[in-house]
Amino acid sequence: MRVKRRRIPKALVVMGVGLGAVCLLIAPVASTRQGVNFQVSQHRIPPYVKAIDFLHRHYAYQRLAREITEGKTTDDARVLAVFNWTREHIQPMPKGWPVIDDHILNIIIRGYGLGDQMADVFTTLSTYAGVPAFWKDLRASDTPGVLVLSFAKIDGQWVIVDVADGLIFRMPDGSLADAAALVENPPVLKTVVQARTRSGIEYWRYLETMRPFSVPNTLRAQQQMPGPRLWFELRRALHLAGAYDQTRWALHAR
Repeated sequence: MRVKRRRIPKALVVMGVGLGAVCLLIAPVASTRQGVNFQVSQHRIPPYVKAIDFLHRHYAYQRLAREITEGKTTDDARVLAVFNWTREHIQPMPKGWPVIDDHILNIIIRGYGLGDQMADVFTTLSTYAGVPAFWKDLRASDTPGVLVLSFAKIDGQWVIVDVADGLIFRMPDGSLADAAALVENPPVLKTVVQARTRSGIEYWRYLETMRPFSVPNTLRAQQQMPGPRLWFELRRALHLAGAYDQTRWALHAR
């Protein structure tokens, strides 16, 4: 008599492969970092705990992005859904509360954050929804001002999003503003951002620092996914990861 084989669920196979890959990368010693009021501390944890936590966050982002964008069939509709969800669920940092900087999922659970943390949530969920996105910490020349902007790839163009201020930039004709083209055309750039300022400094002065516009090789949001994270860690181990591999700790210069 032939015994019928039970098929292993695909999700378990993927989880097992991912867990094994992450364990290989972080063994024999693993650690996790957390920032409290801009002071970063590092804590050692067992490798298997780090691997399980990584996969748990990955599937949490997958599930949440799928729920937020359910029924949305276009990139711009998905981005708008994620944008609105982030604006509704991640509130501005309450005055006097400690600034905690750790995993993106924890920002979602806490429900509040600084501008860059809001951007982190938006770009991660957008990327998980199938629309690549990243954010940049822009500093205008010879000024103390900082502006965090997000960029989402819609129809081949990187559109500009200011999550904290609730803005999605558009051209005078109403079309979504393409960051790469905009920074190369100062007159149009000034028209698009109008008289808007941040910390008393005109928006266009922040945006002009992006010329020429560049995109990280590996997006921070992609590094929350087992496959891209494995590739990134292998490149880093071989000293091949460059300046345009986006990591939070490299960008967060406070």
